Amino acid sequence: MMILARIPLAIVLLFGVQTSTRASVPANEPDEMLARVLIPDSGSVTGGDGMYSIALPDGRSLFLMGDSFIGPVKEGRRTMPDHMYRNTYILYDRGQVSAIYGAIGENSSAAVPPGVNDEHQKWYWPGHGFVKDNTLYVFQTLMYQGEEGMWGFQYETTDILAYDLPGLELKKTTNIPFKGPENIHFGMAALAEDDYVYIYAQVDIDNGPVPISEAWVARTTLDKLYTEWVYFDGSGWSSSSLDAVRMEGLSDVAISSQFNVFKLNDKYVLLTQEKQFTSGEIYTFVADHPWGPWYNKQLIYTVPDHENPNVFSYNAMAHPQFKKDGKILISYNVNNLDFAEQLNDVSTYRPRFLWIEIDQIL
Repeated sequence: MMILARIPLAIVLLFGVQTSTRASVPANEPDEMLARVLIPDSGSVTGGDGMYSIALPDGRSLFLMGDSFIGPVKEGRRTMPDHMYRNTYILYDRGQVSAIYGAIGENSSAAVPPGVNDEHQKWYWPGHGFVKDNTLYVFQTLMYQGEEGMWGFQYETTDILAYDLPGLELKKTTNIPFKGPENIHFGMAALAEDDYVYIYAQVDIDNGPVPISEAWVARTTLDKLYTEWVYFDGSGWSSSSLDAVRMEGLSDVAISSQFNVFKLNDKYVLLTQEKQFTSGEIYTFVADHPWGPWYNKQLIYTVPDHENPNVFSYNAMAHPQFKKDGKILISYNVNNLDFAEQLNDVSTYRPRFLWIEIDQIL
């Protein structure tokens, strides 16, 4: 695995309770300076989506990216030619960021499915992950090009990639034990809590113009992570995935393909963006247990309309390890239906960042 030369940052974000050395950015307003820090014009990932994050035990943080560029940007335009990686990792380390890629060669992604040499036909896009016993576990969704065109990708399964810490050396890749329909995508959110690991699924019911999707949850212990999960059945836990049901309290929002579940103070929070490109609505729900029931639905942010009709937003993420002034950091992805426009205006394929008041969520 290759790590790019690190780039020093103008802003130092301190881990533990994340703070900033600069003036506070108002809640619900884009933090453009932080965006330039995490997605700079050179020296690291310079464009992409995904944007999951995992806090590491030593104070670093790892951002899991989907389709990414690492080539330099000049005056808002991407320098050509520029290779697109199917996934990259951004490592934040006490005032520096670096890109991780090249699992099997310079033009390969940070994570490559075993036996795959052509990532145009089969590749990983990130799910979430967690840390236990000095090992980082990352859920990577195995995708393939089932049809032609931008939207021809299809989901096959999810793998668990285990990395030694602190060096991030890959030590194991294993398929998840869930075997079921391809509309059920486990690993889209994860939470390690006490003796259990909770693994959440986004379930597509209807992918039409007004999508319908649900969230399920399984749990396991670390020693059974690769072999045996139990599934929430509405009142308890079943060894059969056929008994799994949607988590209660979320039915009026279509859960996005990628979402978050995290602990905030003494509550569990689920954050999702409405799974409809024309919506831009970002919601949170609260629960007393990792499996729900979920309540206190809050519309915490609505993405502003884009002037360019080809530009859309999706898959908001929370980064709760970043805290300051009673706020936490969230992001959402921005993309462009016109690939050429992405190259000429890189802002149309870069995440946006903003701070949300914790009281607005809880």
